[in-house]
Amino acid sequence: MDYIHRYCYFNLLTNVKNYNLTAIVLILWHQTKAALMLKTYLKIAFRNLVKHRFYSSINIFGLSLGIACSIILFQFVTYHLSFDTYHRNAKQIYRVVDEMHIPDGTISYEKGAPMVLANTVKAQVPQVKNVAMLLGDRSFSIAVNNNTAHPKLFAEHENIALTDKHWFELFDYTWEQGNYAGALNEPNTAVITSNLARKYFGSTNVVGKTLLVNSNLPVKITGVLAQNKPNTDFRADMFISLASFEQLNPDMAKQMRNEWYFINSHTNIFFQLNDNASPKAVESAISGIIKKVLGNDGGFYHYKLLPLREWHFDARYAGVIQRPLLVILSLTGLLLIVIACVNFINMATAQSTKRAKEIGTRKVLGSTPAGIFNQFITETSLIAFVAIALSLLWVTLFLPVLNSWLGTNLTYSMFSIWQLPLYLLAVFIIVVLAAGFYPAMILSRFKPIDALKNQLISGTKSSQFTRKGLIVAQNIIAQVLIICTVLITLQTKFLKTADTGFDKSAIVMVPIPDKAKAKTDYMRNLMLSKPGVKSVSYCYEAAMGVSQKGGSIKYDTRDWEKYTVFTVIGDADYTKTFGLKIIAGKNYAENDSTKQFLVNEKLVKMLGAKSPDDVIGRKFTSGDLNNAEGTIVGVVKDFHSKSLYNAMEPQLISTGRDYYRYAAVKLSGKSLSAGIDQVRDAWKAVYPDYAFEYRFLDEQVAGFYKKEELLNKLVTASAGVAILISCLGLLGLISLITTQRTKEIGIRKVLGASITQITALLSKDFLKLVMLSLLIATPAGWLIMHSWLQNFAYHIKVPLWVFAATAAVSVVIALVVTSVQSVKAAVVNPVKSLRSE
Repeated sequence: MDYIHRYCYFNLLTNVKNYNLTAIVLILWHQTKAALMLKTYLKIAFRNLVKHRFYSSINIFGLSLGIACSIILFQFVTYHLSFDTYHRNAKQIYRVVDEMHIPDGTISYEKGAPMVLANTVKAQVPQVKNVAMLLGDRSFSIAVNNNTAHPKLFAEHENIALTDKHWFELFDYTWEQGNYAGALNEPNTAVITSNLARKYFGSTNVVGKTLLVNSNLPVKITGVLAQNKPNTDFRADMFISLASFEQLNPDMAKQMRNEWYFINSHTNIFFQLNDNASPKAVESAISGIIKKVLGNDGGFYHYKLLPLREWHFDARYAGVIQRPLLVILSLTGLLLIVIACVNFINMATAQSTKRAKEIGTRKVLGSTPAGIFNQFITETSLIAFVAIALSLLWVTLFLPVLNSWLGTNLTYSMFSIWQLPLYLLAVFIIVVLAAGFYPAMILSRFKPIDALKNQLISGTKSSQFTRKGLIVAQNIIAQVLIICTVLITLQTKFLKTADTGFDKSAIVMVPIPDKAKAKTDYMRNLMLSKPGVKSVSYCYEAAMGVSQKGGSIKYDTRDWEKYTVFTVIGDADYTKTFGLKIIAGKNYAENDSTKQFLVNEKLVKMLGAKSPDDVIGRKFTSGDLNNAEGTIVGVVKDFHSKSLYNAMEPQLISTGRDYYRYAAVKLSGKSLSAGIDQVRDAWKAVYPDYAFEYRFLDEQVAGFYKKEELLNKLVTASAGVAILISCLGLLGLISLITTQRTKEIGIRKVLGASITQITALLSKDFLKLVMLSLLIATPAGWLIMHSWLQNFAYHIKVPLWVFAATAAVSVVIALVVTSVQSVKAAVVNPVKSLRSE
């Protein structure tokens, strides 16, 4: 009869014209039967979950925790992978970056490129379809010019870029007013974002209105953009026409437009390649151009094309986060689910003795292996569904707390990102297959007689080996996460506390408007008169900052050197304020007629001098400072001007009044807040029309390592969840095993065994598995962290005590969890134990 049903069903599907009423009835019958079977499976599954509520709760709670953490990690990874991928030309856009090969064998990585390269490549390399330049991260004072005698002044604004229409041809923006074709064609024009328009004018209807830049350049607004998307690395909210650069800084503009050696981290060049163009071919063409223009010097500059999709992840060029980190977090999320699935498998197979009669009875009454298999898969599906629903509740409740703790802005909505529903569906399928397939297959293969006699496969060596292997795997994951947590914490602490070669404590950086530079000496004296101020220095950037300047140099009677020296610009109080140590010679004086320089130890070695004293008094020329000539008067101990991702670089320090952007104020006294108030009072007395802004240098330096802190917190939280899930699994498993060995425990107690002996008997097998997992987790954790530490030029050495501490913690946790249930079983009256079935 079943054959006829299947034949009619197949005939209807393959030959629609020959269908008949009987076939339709059979189809409906099969569908009704399937629906009834599913209903029956669900009803029985629900009853079994309620009946074994303790183990069901462990499975559901463990799975929900693992899935909740994986959802948060998934959102975090997806968010970072989405950066700047929404541009239509994303696959064809590349950023020009530079690998500078220094003669001592080191490589210096620079995200900027000379402006002159852009037009040269556009004219000579046919594979390049379009070229855009962006002079980013510029700082200007802004005022709203309403044709009044006293325009409204705003604080120094640092999120300004200079560009032209080609930028908007490469990158997609939403235009609320105006369009890219004519917005930035003329000098003294600008495009701003809607949020900035509301800040300056109170509305977004601002096209045709004027802003005053640096208090002397009127700029007409020709377009309004929608607010920057959160997943972009280009967050400028004001774009001034590139043609205005000559008026804003004529000397620098002339030098930058024609000088091949002028490389600045703020000067960004972008290429859009033709669809079939090879980036390697373009790099080769650029190399040919550089060698032709610079001769032998061209061999030191290796310009590379960095794809759009890699900007966000390449730490060498100020990438926000690294891909290996995202891989680690993705694997962590997957492993948390795996740990929870292991719990389910172990408890399901260990519970087989409890469900032996049920399985045997079903088979005697005619149930097929497929029917039993479907029953257990349905139970797993129900657990997985409830766990996912509970995990969504965890995410909803705890995400705001996590955002505050992690310093992130993750948002949760079931459909906030289109990948999330697909991810949850994938998790559901993986959990059902991974956690349910093996137990369902094992249980469905029981023979009815063996099942009714409790002679089950769960007691065989193969099933015990599988269960023990899963416990070892679970503990390996948890222990590796513990090792990673400790080492990441140590490295993050090292980055924050390592000797940078300068003093960053109690220093505030106050931006100075260009128009206000005429009063800097008066401002300095007024600040120094305050009891809470120890010293003041005007400078281009702090001793460790995000802005980098550099160029070639001439030393003594030699020609220009074949490498770039990074330039630090500050007044005569710079070394005092930042605590730089002069190891030879003396400090420079701020003298406009005779230029004086300090150099660091790294540069002394690269110049070939035997000792720091040998360079004192030698002639020195800085190409970065408009070929300024002078003498070396002192040598400073090496200090880190970049994060500890980077190796030490050659540096020069000199004055440059036109370049000063900040007042670095060293505070004294116990109350920093009182010192800040005194600096604010001095500021208002000198610059009443400008808002007072500041930031602490130590906070700025700590900002270099935000991603390490974030990684530390994410891995720490994941390790905590992994340990909790593992403990739940051990608790459930030891509970099942003690139940199965109830009579044995009773007999041992009658024969005189103590509670301690019984506890040790039940716990020792688990402790052996924990120790075995440690033997595997220790080298695995070392390899993972050793590879991660290589991303830093300066990092900790992996201490052995980390692995000893991990072993101790793992053993103690396992001992405590197993002892709780073991002691509970050991104290039971042996009479009750011997009566149990």
